[in-house]
Amino acid sequence: MNEMHEFLNSLPKPERKKRNPKPPTSNEWKIRFDLAYKENFKQQYPVAYASHGCLKTSFPDTTKANGLTQAIIKYLMWNGHRATRITSAGRMLGKRFIPGTTRKGAADISSTIKGRSVMFEVKVGNDRPSDEQLREQELERKAGGEYFFVHSMDEFFKHYDTL
Repeated sequence: MNEMHEFLNSLPKPERKKRNPKPPTSNEWKIRFDLAYKENFKQQYPVAYASHGCLKTSFPDTTKANGLTQAIIKYLMWNGHRATRITSAGRMLGKRFIPGTTRKGAADISSTIKGRSVMFEVKVGNDRPSDEQLREQELERKAGGEYFFVHSMDEFFKHYDTL
C-alpha cells in the first residue's frame, strides 16, 4: 500500500486550468463616474442639492456584463449624450419562442456623442467578438460612426476620451 502511495505521489500532477485573470482596473473611473453623477444631480434637482447635497453614488458591478453596460449608459446620459441598451434576444410567448428582430451583431449600447453615432459592445471575461459583430463594426465605421468593444470602464474611458 505504501509503495502505491509513493508511486502515485511521484507522478506529475495534472496542471490546473488557469482562470482568466480579471483585467486590471483602476479606481480612476469611479472618480469620473461619481463627478458626473453629482453634476447631473445638481442640474436635475437644484433645490434638493442646495438643501441636502446629493445622494451617495452607487457603483454597478462592472466585472459583470450587465453592470458594465449600466455604468456606461448612466455615464453617457449624465453627460448629456443619448444612450440606450439594445437587446437582440428573443422571447417566450407561452410555449413558443419568438426570435428577436434585431440584426445579429448589433452592439449592446447605441449612443450619440457630440452628434456622432457610437456603438459599444460589452465583453466580459472570455467573451469574444462574433463574426457578425465584426461585420457590424465594419459597417458602422464605413457609415461614419464608431463601434467599440469594451471590457472594462477604464477601456470605455480610453475610447470615450478619443471622441
